[in-house]
Amino acid sequence: MRVGGIVGVLLGAVTALALASCSGGTQSADAGISGQPDARFDISVDGGHPTGALRMAVPAYFDPSNAQWQTLIAGAPTVGMIVFNPESGPGTATDPGYTKVIGQGQAAGIKMLGYVGTSYGARPEADVIADINRYYDLYTPSGIYFAEGPMDSDCTAMEAMYHRMASAVLARDSGAFLAIGTRFCPTYIYFFDMMVQFARNWTEYQNEYQPPSWMTANSASRFCHFVHSVPMGEASAALSRVVSNGAGWVFVTDQGEPNPWGVLPTYFDEELATIRGPQ
Repeated sequence: MRVGGIVGVLLGAVTALALASCSGGTQSADAGISGQPDARFDISVDGGHPTGALRMAVPAYFDPSNAQWQTLIAGAPTVGMIVFNPESGPGTATDPGYTKVIGQGQAAGIKMLGYVGTSYGARPEADVIADINRYYDLYTPSGIYFAEGPMDSDCTAMEAMYHRMASAVLARDSGAFLAIGTRFCPTYIYFFDMMVQFARNWTEYQNEYQPPSWMTANSASRFCHFVHSVPMGEASAALSRVVSNGAGWVFVTDQGEPNPWGVLPTYFDEELATIRGPQ
């Protein structure tokens, strides 16, 4: 993924995952357990079934004791990436529950990324780097997700800072996977592995999101979209739109604010089967 030692970007979110601690999420009784594991949504692009790799990346902002963690891990390899978030960051002490699910996920081949909020570049660089180091002191992540990356007017001014923060991750693990939440900064693609280009609601995704003109052709595996507040009846349309917008990593959920990532969607089984299908 890196060429000449420079990492490419995959995750750039239109916005970032600015959410409370993952441990505080509540679970609806049937969330993620539809009872129809073989059912699929009908998705299409330009009138045909999409081809090529499509995988699920999940912002799993719920406690590791929640049985839904095991549901996610069992979804590998279709579930190929999970962002974990102990306390809106790494916290100050190792949580054995996270140690367990991180190890289980990695054993299943899932990239386990630690969440680090950057407040659209406003958070002090020293605080961000401290969070990075705590993740590596407390856990063994596969990499780091820098949430809430720069807005369009700040890309150039903040590039050196984000480059230093990315380098702080690589100083702890030269093979770490680097993800960032922004869709506005094309040059960041050279020192990140993934961009989360969207992490907001379905209405905004339909009405406001357009793929950036600079997105590299044939590189869907470097871009990810998280779309929340998607009713089950519109999940097919949402998944189809994500694919047509050029993202190879996806997570669509019917959950909504204040923490749409605090519980799996009620249609998780169908979504998993659908994403597994085009591979």
